[in-house]
Amino acid sequence: MNSSEKTILIDRFLAGADSFDDVLAMDPALLAFKPSMDAWSIHQHVVHFVESDIATFHRYRKALAEPGGPVVGYDEEKWTANLDYHETSLEDSLAILKLLRRVTAKHLRSIVNSDWAQLTYSHNVNGTVDLEAWIVSYIEHVSFHRTYIERNIKSFAKVRESKKEQSEKKGKKGS
Repeated sequence: MNSSEKTILIDRFLAGADSFDDVLAMDPALLAFKPSMDAWSIHQHVVHFVESDIATFHRYRKALAEPGGPVVGYDEEKWTANLDYHETSLEDSLAILKLLRRVTAKHLRSIVNSDWAQLTYSHNVNGTVDLEAWIVSYIEHVSFHRTYIERNIKSFAKVRESKKEQSEKKGKKGS
């Protein structure tokens, strides 16, 4: 991967920091809504995403400081279930996300001419990951969670519409 290709990826990585800004204007009921018992709410998706970026910040730094060094994954389901994400401020979370991505992008630009394939970490589940694969996966991570957020928005709208229709039917029967 050449420096121009890396710069494009860095720009996309940085732009991902703004991908969740719309949640700040969403109805609190929508943010808390889960389309099924085992699904995550939008609030949980956003907080998880930020926590994942915090973990990946450490991984990227590890690849630079200790190439090939080990990193340990975490159980996303346990973190989401046990850390009461709904008590975590979305505003604060998104501020952290923007800061981490800005700091990371600035540093990556300073090493755009380095061989990113040589800068690796060893993940206990995913094996050896170099910076080229790492940045692509965290660009894709945005769209992964946006897909679920959009699903929740559509499901919430359907539930609201269904409740409205049921209420209207009850109103007509009572007349």
